[in-house]
Formats: sequence, C-alpha cells, structure tokens
Amino acid sequence: MLTHLVEITCGDIECSDRLPRSSDDADGSEQVTRTRSEYRMSPIQATAASAPLPTIHPDEQQRDSLAAVMLDAYRNTIDDEGESLDDALSAIDYYLASIVRPHSYVMLEGSDLVAFAFVVVVNDVHYIDPVVVASTRKRLGFGGALVRRCLGSLADAGVFEVGATITDGNVASERLFIGLGFDRLGSWS
Repeated sequence: MLTHLVEITCGDIECSDRLPRSSDDADGSEQVTRTRSEYRMSPIQATAASAPLPTIHPDEQQRDSLAAVMLDAYRNTIDDEGESLDDALSAIDYYLASIVRPHSYVMLEGSDLVAFAFVVVVNDVHYIDPVVVASTRKRLGFGGALVRRCLGSLADAGVFEVGATITDGNVASERLFIGLGFDRLGSWS
C-alpha cells in the first residue's frame, strides 16, 4: 500500500488487526483483498497543534530516512504488503513530487526523522496522506500531533475541507481521524 496516492497508515497507535487472506493468485501465493473508506472534515476544525518534538517541512534530502520510516511503520500492520526498500523509495519519490509542502510535516527526535504526515490534492480536495510513525515511536501521540499540525496549516491557509482514506479495519487510524472530527463518507473508489 506504499504507492497509493491517498493512503493513511496506523498513525500513532499500534495496528494489530489483519485482513483475512483471500483467493490464491496465479502463482499460488495468497492475495489480500483490502477496501478503503473515505473520511472528510468540512469545515476544518483546527485545534492547538503543539507537537511533542520539533517539526519541519519535508525535503528531498530526507528521502532515504522517509522511506526507511515508512517501511518500518508498515511492517506487520494491516497495510503491509511485503514491500521492499526500493518500493518505499519509489513511493517517497512519488510523494515528494506530489505533496503540498507548506502543509506537510516531518517530526524529528534530535537528528532522527521519526514520523511524518503529508498533504496531497486529489480532485481539488486536500488529503492528509500518509501519516507515518516509526514502529518504536507509536502510541506516543506523534501521528495525532502531525495531523493536527496539518489541519492548522490548512485552516490558516483558508482551506475549507480536508479528506483522508483509511484501509478498512485499520482501527487506530479510524479512531484517530474520527476523534479529530472527520466523518466517514463511504467506500473510496
């Protein structure tokens, strides 16, 4: 799930729910069937966005760190499809070419990148996508703090509506976004 344009990971809460395996592929390997739902907030309800660690806007110099954190964050979650580091680097290259940088953030612990949240635009709607937190930093509020930072930035810029897509069954992300005031619209297509 690294290369989807609009994709949310587990945020700051550990995801242990797994989707059941479905049909066998032509090569005999089992395939996972995933569905996603779309969430929206309109108007944007921004709250104080203090972050537990410093945040900065992403840049190309962070490419390798962004990919490593993304790959680490996805491992053993509902969004893990066995991607390689090369897959993660390709996904990050795509995001870095697509994100709205003034509304996207990375979180640093010292010089280490530990989390990030990007904002992209799809069909004239801003989406917070993805939200990624290093596996050793989950459940510390980093994902929620980054989403609130993105919401505040978007609201300050006069953006009225923001979306997210979440893999169905990613309970942590569903709780995070619903808790912030997003409403589930239905299936993402």
